[in-house]
Amino acid sequence: MTSIIGHEKIISFFEALIARNALAQSYCFVGKDMVGKKTVATHLAAQLLQVTEQKLSTHPDFYYLSRDVDEKTGKFKKEISISQTRKIKERLGNGSWFGSYQVVIIDEAELLNEESGNALLKMLEEGKNKRVFFLLTEDDGRLLATIKSRCQLMHFSLVSSERIAAGLMQRGCESSLAADLAQLSWGRPGKAIYLYEHAEERLDYAQEVARWETILTEPFYKKITSTEDLFAESDTDSQRTAEKLYAVLETWQVIWRNAFLDKLVSGHNGIMDKSNLSHVAYVRLIDRLKQSQTLLGQNVNPKLIIEQILLSFN
Repeated sequence: MTSIIGHEKIISFFEALIARNALAQSYCFVGKDMVGKKTVATHLAAQLLQVTEQKLSTHPDFYYLSRDVDEKTGKFKKEISISQTRKIKERLGNGSWFGSYQVVIIDEAELLNEESGNALLKMLEEGKNKRVFFLLTEDDGRLLATIKSRCQLMHFSLVSSERIAAGLMQRGCESSLAADLAQLSWGRPGKAIYLYEHAEERLDYAQEVARWETILTEPFYKKITSTEDLFAESDTDSQRTAEKLYAVLETWQVIWRNAFLDKLVSGHNGIMDKSNLSHVAYVRLIDRLKQSQTLLGQNVNPKLIIEQILLSFN
C-alpha cells in the first residue's frame, strides 16, 4: 500500500470489519493536521464503494463536506453551516444508488455549529444500514457532545521519521532528502509529502533557519525589524496574515525541536550555541511557540505575540 504512510493497524482493523460486514455507522478520526486522517478515510471510502480514489468525488453514494468559502471575501468560513449538512441528506436521499454503501467524510468536524450538528445528529440517529460517516478532527474535545457520543473514536498517532522517509522514497524521493523531510514533517506524512511536492515550501524553511541564525545575536530592536515581513499584509488582510504567521510558528517549533535534539546527540548545534539557552529554557520556548499559536487563534495582536517570543532571548 504505497498511498498511505503509516497507520497500518487502523487499515487492518477496518479491512477486518469490512470483510465481516461489521462496520459501525460513524467513526471519528482524531489526530494532528496532515497526519493521515483524510487519506485513510478516502482510501476506505473508495474501498467500500469499489471505485478508485480518483473517481470517488463523482460517485453518487459519496459526499465530502468541509468549510465553504465566502464568495464575498474568498476566505474560508469559520463554521460548517446547517445548509451544508442539509445537502448531505439531499445527496444521500433514501438509499444507495447501487444498493451498496453510502459514505460521508466531514473534515474539521469540530467546526459544526449547534444547528448543523443537530442536523447531522438526526442522520446519525436514523441508523441506516451501509451508511458510514467519517468525521475528521484535530481535537475531539471540541466536538458537540451529542455527535461525539454517536461515534467510535480512532486516534491517529504521529508516524516515525523512518517510516515517513521510507514512504517518500517509494515515491521516488532521494534518500537524504527523504530523511530531511521526515524530520521537518514532525511525524505527519501529509506534511512530508507536501514538502516533497512543493520545493518552495522547503525554501521557506531554509529562510526561517537563516532568520534565526541572523537575529539571535542582534539587539532587540533589530530582532523586531527582522520580523516585519511577517506583518506586511496586516492592514489589508488580517486573516491571511494570521494564517501565514501560524505556519511560521509551526516552522519555528520544528527548527528549535530539531536543533535541541541535535544538541543532545552531538553536543553542538549552531542555533543552540548562539542562543545560550539552557535545556529548561529551550522547553519553555517550545511551549511559548505552541501557546502563541493558540493566542493567534484568539485574535491576540500578532506583533505582540512575536515580541513576547523574541523577548525570550534578551
